[in-house]
Amino acid sequence: MSTPTDSPSAADDRDPVQEARDYLEQALAALDRLREVLPASSSMPPPNTRGSESS
Repeated sequence: MSTPTDSPSAADDRDPVQEARDYLEQALAALDRLREVLPASSSMPPPNTRGSESS
C-alpha cells in the first residue's frame, strides 16, 4: 500500500506468456517426478509378461 506504483510496474514488467511458460515448466517437472515415483506397470501392462506366458 505504501508504494502503489510498484504493482502496476511489476505487472507491466512481467510477461503473461512467460508466466504461463514458468507454470507449465513447473507442472512438467512435477509430472516427471511422479513418473519416477509411480510404478510404470500401473499405467501400462508389461508386454513381456504376456509373451512369455504364451510361449
